[in-house]
Amino acid sequence: MSPLRLPVWNQDTRMLSTYLHHPQKLWLRRALFQVHLWAGILLSLYAVVISLSGALLVFQDEIRLASLHRSPLDRTRLASLNTVIACTHERFPASRLTYVQFPQSNSPWWTLYLTSASEKQNIAYADATTASPLPLKRRLFIDFMLDLHVYLLAGRTGFIVNCIAGMGLLLLAITGAILWWPGLRIWTRALFVSLRHGWKRINYDLHSAVGFWTLAIVSWWGITAVYFLLPQQLSAVVNFVSPLAGMKPPTAPHPELSSSVVPLDHIIAALPRITPGHLSGISLPAEPGGQVTVYADLRSPGDFSHRDIITFDGHTGNVLTIWHYGDNRTLGDWLLWLMHPLHFGTLWGLGVKILWSLLGLCVALLSVTGVLMYWNRKLRKWVSAW
Repeated sequence: MSPLRLPVWNQDTRMLSTYLHHPQKLWLRRALFQVHLWAGILLSLYAVVISLSGALLVFQDEIRLASLHRSPLDRTRLASLNTVIACTHERFPASRLTYVQFPQSNSPWWTLYLTSASEKQNIAYADATTASPLPLKRRLFIDFMLDLHVYLLAGRTGFIVNCIAGMGLLLLAITGAILWWPGLRIWTRALFVSLRHGWKRINYDLHSAVGFWTLAIVSWWGITAVYFLLPQQLSAVVNFVSPLAGMKPPTAPHPELSSSVVPLDHIIAALPRITPGHLSGISLPAEPGGQVTVYADLRSPGDFSHRDIITFDGHTGNVLTIWHYGDNRTLGDWLLWLMHPLHFGTLWGLGVKILWSLLGLCVALLSVTGVLMYWNRKLRKWVSAW
C-alpha cells in the first residue's frame, strides 16, 4: 500500500469504527439526520394519505363486490364488446374509453376505465347482460380512493407527482436505515418497543422499531415508484445487471396500411385459437384502426401475474405480438415481475392481503411518530416561546 493512500484508509477505518460504536458522533450521520427530518416533514401528509388509501385498496375487489352486489354471472348471456362500447360512448360522450375489463365471477359486471378531456381518470360499471351503465348515485368510495392513491385526484400530473413523492419514501428508507443503527453495544434495543418508559421514549422506540421491520417493503414501494414513472429506464438498468428474457416486451412490427377497421368482437372471437388464457380485459386504441391490446390470464381470472398480452393490428385483426408475461427465466425477469405483486399484495390470499394492509398502515404510523418526535424536540419549544 502506498504512503499516499494509507491516511485515507486509516480515516475510513476510523469512520467505520465510530459508526459501529458511537454513530451519533459522525458528522455524516448528523447531515443525513437533517435530510431524513426535512424529507419526512415535507412528505408527512402525503405518507399518511398514501398509507391509508393503500391499506384500503388491498381489499378493493371485496369492497366493490359488496358495493355493487349483482346476480351471479351468466357467461352465456354476456353483451357483446361492441355493444358495451356503444352504450358507454352514449352515456359518457365527453370521455374516452381506454380499457374494458370483462365480467368475472368476483366482479360480475363490465368495468370501464375512462379518461376525460382534462386527463382525469374515472371508472364506470355496466350490466354484464344489457351493457347498460349501472345506475350509481355517486362515485364509489373505493374508486375515489383509487384515484387518490394513484393520481392524487389530478390525472397524469398527479401521477407524476405521486411517483416523485414515492421516490422520497425510498430516500427516507435509505437514510432511516443508516440513522437507525444505535451502536454495537445496544443495537438489539432498537428492534423492539419498551413500554416501561414515558410516552416520548415509547414514541421514539416505535418509530425506530417499525422503521426497521418495515424497511424492506417500504424500500420496495419506493423502487416501484421509480418503475411506474420510468419503466423503460429502470428496465434498462435491470437488464444491464441481469439480461431480461421473459419480462422484455416484444417489439410490434409496423402494421399493414389499410383503410378498414376490424370489429373488436372479431378480435375477441379469435382469442381461443391464440391463447388458452381467460379473457381479462382489452385496451382500446385512441383512434379507429390503432393497435388493440388484449389481456388473457393464464391462471385464475384476475390473476395478473401470469398472462398472455396480445397486440393486434386494428385495421386487419392480424396478431402483431404475443408477450407471455410472467415467463421468468433470469434474475432480471423476476425483479421486474415482482414490481406489481409486491406493491399490491393481492395475489396470495386473504392472509397476505391483511399483512400488506397492516404494512401499509405502518407508513402512516412512521409519519405520525416522526412528526411527534420533531414536535418534542423543536416545535413545542417554538410554540411555547410565542
